[in-house]
Amino acid sequence: MFRLSIQKFILKSNPIRSNYILKPRFFNTSPILLKKKSTKQKLQKQDEKIQAEAAEEIITPTIDFPTVESKFEKILTKFEKQANEIKLGKLNPKIFDNLIVNIGNQKDVEEVQFNTIAQTSIKGRNFIVTMFDPSNGQSLINAIIGSGLNMSGTIDPSNKFNIKIPLPPITSETKQQNLKQLKELFDKLKNNKTNSLTSIRGDTRSKFQSNLKNHKITDLENKQLTQLEKLHKLYIDKLHEKFKAYEKQILK
Repeated sequence: MFRLSIQKFILKSNPIRSNYILKPRFFNTSPILLKKKSTKQKLQKQDEKIQAEAAEEIITPTIDFPTVESKFEKILTKFEKQANEIKLGKLNPKIFDNLIVNIGNQKDVEEVQFNTIAQTSIKGRNFIVTMFDPSNGQSLINAIIGSGLNMSGTIDPSNKFNIKIPLPPITSETKQQNLKQLKELFDKLKNNKTNSLTSIRGDTRSKFQSNLKNHKITDLENKQLTQLEKLHKLYIDKLHEKFKAYEKQILK
């Protein structure tokens, strides 16, 4: 009671003092600032969520079918080129190209490749070796005799630049050897671990599957793999058709 009476007395006698006492100071946080901070945090969380979802997004890889088909076509072209050489066998004008020829004299012998000093063609029932320098005639003939091809030749008396070599007869044994080589070529370009139809398909599948995320394969992805298998089978059939065609020509 005594303390209250003193306070009333002070208030009446000093109004300025009373204002100071009756109006205490308050400290608080601005609700606008809190709202701004809260909104910024919310947006940041949303952004992080979007980024996380983007990182987990499933991107379906695609197979470049035109490139795959182009690679398959190159295999067929390679088969045709090599199969034609097998079919010609000993009738191939390139048969002597890789022979090593010793030219020069006994004191100064030089080894050169056959096709650097001569070229071969077929005319009638003979190989015609056209020499760039007729002084190499006997050296070329010696290389042919020593090749193991069971052939020999003579210099054409009417043209000192030419060597005539009779074409070897085609026997049943020769045909069987050619067929064996053709089958080996077919198997190699069909199933070899590299540079074959099967290896191209395998590499394409491996690359396609390595780009898949850890998810269940989709219908679209399955469809692409199925299309790849169909394309591979189509070219296996094409290769087989070419094999049978060359086989028939060799057996004629």
